[in-house]
Amino acid sequence: MSNHISVDDTCVSAFWELKGKREVNTVLYRLSDALDTCVVERRANLTHDELLSALPAHDPRLVLLDLAFASVDGARRNKILLISWVPRGITPQHEAAYAHGRAALLRRLDGSLLTVRATDSADLEYHRLVSEAQAGARVRGRSGSVSGSTVPVARTGAFGDGTPSASRRRSA
Repeated sequence: MSNHISVDDTCVSAFWELKGKREVNTVLYRLSDALDTCVVERRANLTHDELLSALPAHDPRLVLLDLAFASVDGARRNKILLISWVPRGITPQHEAAYAHGRAALLRRLDGSLLTVRATDSADLEYHRLVSEAQAGARVRGRSGSVSGSTVPVARTGAFGDGTPSASRRRSA
């Protein structure tokens, strides 16, 4: 496996579709079988629960998520996250490949993304993602500008503790 991971052009167009048209809120990326190219696995408009179900339990993925949430003052906010889904127990080769894939994808995507690393479903709990999105914007002093930084996810609480599964679907 090389440290060089190429990014298929469809990965970039899927990002712009998510960011611009807002017809989808989730893009799942995977690496090719040779672990040398990042490709789009799925573009969809998923609820939080559907996203959790779409992630394979034992295989890593990169997920571009347009997270919709309400701010403390009740205003509707959206933050695009790049989630590195790296479940425990994968091979070191796959873990390294996905780290290189995330870096290559970030270089190709035009925009400021907050990246979150998740190793189990508890790391993807809706309230945690919202908290990380809000903290990432606050830490950097302005909303929506968090150039490729990785935010560690807290390890407290249990998954399935009343996390809302409200649809993040867009209205035209």
